[in-house]
Amino acid sequence: MAANNVVEFKVTGFDHLAAQLREIPRAMRVRVLRNALAAGARLVRDEARRQAPILQLRNARPGRKPGTVRRAISVRTSKNDRKAGDVGVFVNVRPAPGAKFRKGVKVRASQRGANNQNDPYYWRWLEFGSRKLRATPFLRAGSRRLPQALEVFKQQLGRWLDKIKTTGKVTP
Repeated sequence: MAANNVVEFKVTGFDHLAAQLREIPRAMRVRVLRNALAAGARLVRDEARRQAPILQLRNARPGRKPGTVRRAISVRTSKNDRKAGDVGVFVNVRPAPGAKFRKGVKVRASQRGANNQNDPYYWRWLEFGSRKLRATPFLRAGSRRLPQALEVFKQQLGRWLDKIKTTGKVTP
């Protein structure tokens, strides 16, 4: 199983857009970029959701809900990029909430694991397969929409840059 399958690509040739973005205050720039990236990533998310297999009840483990993985596929902002001062979004399967601690004391138990019908923990086996399960790649299938996502990103960014130039405000 490949644990670190990350699809990244770098866009070049946006010198004119980059120059326009530098003229915008940082907070507005981050918001515009994040929203434009998220708009493109939603295409990838939607394709991954379409490709995600749905558990059939006859094969389901007791208490497992059909469509759990499909509902958990989401677009999220990247904390690592934010810490580095960059803007980034990614599409993945959102795990069930973990345990919550406050001042070293557990205030809520973890909702993760095989006993929770709403935890899509098994998505990795669906995506990459195992010795006993043939892979059904749905996230990788969604990544085929990256060229269209780039076009949506460029359109959104251009539209918001024009709006900022004329009004001086950012509205998503």
